[in-house]
Amino acid sequence: MTVPSGAAVSDTAARPVFTLTVMVTSDGFIARDPSDNPAIWASPEEQALFFSDVDAADWAIMGRHTHQVADRPDRRRIVLSSAGGGWKRPTQLWLDPAGIGPADLRAHVAHRHPMQNGLILGGTRVHDWFLAARCIDRVHLTIEPLTFGTGVPLFSNQVGADPEAILISAGFGQHSGRILNRLGTRHQVWLPAEAAGS
Repeated sequence: MTVPSGAAVSDTAARPVFTLTVMVTSDGFIARDPSDNPAIWASPEEQALFFSDVDAADWAIMGRHTHQVADRPDRRRIVLSSAGGGWKRPTQLWLDPAGIGPADLRAHVAHRHPMQNGLILGGTRVHDWFLAARCIDRVHLTIEPLTFGTGVPLFSNQVGADPEAILISAGFGQHSGRILNRLGTRHQVWLPAEAAGS
């Protein structure tokens, strides 16, 4: 997957609102490896919030590995893959992201189901693609009190292991946060820094 170079800031009035819903370990990883299913190590509270976001979205956008780890034929998905592939199911469109940007996704699916709210579900290169285009309007971040040491990062160029510092360096500011359970799972909402007042 290639990230568009020189991607312009998109006008949110002319495109869907995109929310990145992501769970990370306390050392900043979204998975142990590309085949890891994060639902195995997610808290029940995180899973409830995750499925609430999934149900509220018109379309979920993800990479091939994320799709294959938890294939759901009943869910509307756009799968970004350099292999492309078109409509593999009535609910699932495979697109090569080279040469297009997030703002273009609406037109590709409009005849099947309108997209007002898009949900970004990973992995790293999909996060990078949206970040490069400055099309992440909101981040729903859950930090589970686990460490992997190595794994799949939130963004490919992230520096350090602290998830909050990673989002700050990516241009976001924290809007709200709360503790979800006695283990210390944290859920936070982040916005682009200018919108968060940072």
